[in-house]
Amino acid sequence: MLAGSLAIALGLAVPVYADVNDFVIESFKADYALSNADKQGELKIVERITVNFSDQNHGILRAIPTNYKKHRLQLHIDSVGSDTGAPAQYSTYAENGNTVLKIGDPNQTVTGQQEYTIAYTVRNVIGFYAGHDELYWDVNGDQWAQLAQSVTVAVHLPAGLTQARRPACYTGAFGSTEQDCVIGSESAAAIEARTLSPLRPYQTLTLVAGFDKGYFKPSSWYEYAGEYAFSVVKFLIPFVLLAGTAWRYWYKNGRDPKGRGVIVPEYAPPDGLKPIEAGTIADFRTDNRDITATIIDLAIRGYLKIIETTSEHKFRRDATAYSLRLEKSDFTGLNDHERVLLQGIFGQQTKGEEVSLSLLKYKLSSTAAQLQRDVKQDLTARGYFRKHPLSASLRFFGLLAVEFIFVVLLAAVLQGAAVTLGIAAGTALVVIFIILMPARTPQGVAAKESLLGLKLYLKVAEAERIKKLQSPNAPYASKSPEPKKTVELFEKLLPYAMILGVEEQWAKQFESIYRTPPDWYQGHWTAFSAAYLVANLNSGMQSSINSAFSAPSSSSSSGFSGGGGFSGGGGGGGGGGGW
Repeated sequence: MLAGSLAIALGLAVPVYADVNDFVIESFKADYALSNADKQGELKIVERITVNFSDQNHGILRAIPTNYKKHRLQLHIDSVGSDTGAPAQYSTYAENGNTVLKIGDPNQTVTGQQEYTIAYTVRNVIGFYAGHDELYWDVNGDQWAQLAQSVTVAVHLPAGLTQARRPACYTGAFGSTEQDCVIGSESAAAIEARTLSPLRPYQTLTLVAGFDKGYFKPSSWYEYAGEYAFSVVKFLIPFVLLAGTAWRYWYKNGRDPKGRGVIVPEYAPPDGLKPIEAGTIADFRTDNRDITATIIDLAIRGYLKIIETTSEHKFRRDATAYSLRLEKSDFTGLNDHERVLLQGIFGQQTKGEEVSLSLLKYKLSSTAAQLQRDVKQDLTARGYFRKHPLSASLRFFGLLAVEFIFVVLLAAVLQGAAVTLGIAAGTALVVIFIILMPARTPQGVAAKESLLGLKLYLKVAEAERIKKLQSPNAPYASKSPEPKKTVELFEKLLPYAMILGVEEQWAKQFESIYRTPPDWYQGHWTAFSAAYLVANLNSGMQSSINSAFSAPSSSSSSGFSGGGGFSGGGGGGGGGGGW
């Protein structure tokens, strides 16, 4: 404030920042010549827009819609000029379904009253109905932020075109049924309309005229398709470049070789694979479910004990927690992945030490990351995967990144929503192919098919299995005799049932013989069963494992709590502004 007063006192110029949209449209005069040069209707339009700038402006913006009733208006700018001598050079760009004319000189400004004349041609302007054809047109458009003191329109009709009904006009914002306007002249040669009061910002004058059928003709399907042919081409260029290249690379490098094609029951995991290895071969992922199955497998084999505790609460549901107790401190009989897992959980603790899973929340994410990396690397080295699944996807991504840059540069030349949509659709398919990129070797495919055979055995109830074995087709015909159903068999295959998602079906088959709690699981129950055990392992313990082996997530949310005609319903119109 002091600096401004001092500048005024010393006679210095104080910069004033102009609002280029602070002007009034003194008059908007539109002149239309309607014809069937295009059989769906063609309008040759001349707009004379008189404005009064309050500040120094370079010129005006005129936004003209590019579509009407799902048809392209095939806009062509014929000429742009100014009777008052304002700079009338222009450029165009697409924005929000409009072609925007930017009229004026970036190196020169004008102020006060100026007039701009815009001549352009649009097609596909007629709507077709059962009893008549219709011109339903917004004159100035409801996208102007300025007051329009007067809007007029004259529609010159061609010889041979007869009106089917009396024309009407509407004023106001979109959806308004106000008729603060008048049809000034109505004849076989022309229709005129004008506003009776100034139009406030975002209001338009709309004209509706109906004609006898026959003079205009609706588009045929091939003409309709032809209107969008160029847009389709613009969509297909980036889409085919991205998706086509991704598919070709995946087809050559990302598919599993062909396996046997026939799945038969298996009664043991293939190649002596551990649960975490089998789960990774099944879906290329080493996830928390595989880790949970490995912990249960280690418990069954006597390396640790799972302890379930329940805290009683008077006014709310009892809380269940889980702890793990180390039962063996000699890990020499384990593979590298199992040692990494036990060391991550127990650290340097000795036999008999107990760890609460609730206290490990988020603390084992680095152990999970190491297992995800090492298990895949080990399986790749042992011949189950062509390449490490992550490196295969990253290599694929790197190759496509170069092409994506090329496509984006091409899109900058072509421009338009169709190109953007093509890039988006192509990129979506690229992401899918990146996910599908990891591939198994013949050995990996054989292991996967054996796991599917094991899943088949685990999930099929005994009565159904016997029935299938006796059927003529015998789709469940086994390669070897089915093992005797025992508690040892249930426990041996339980971890594999979990990674394959059939643990409930597997437990159901042991309801009659698995009645006493195992020595590797200590819990609280009144009536024990295999189904009860699996339910606890599959819900409460799985949730605790997920918390321990997952990384904490960061929040991105806010910190606060928290029939008839009408104005703006036609084609044309649009809006504008200053710059």
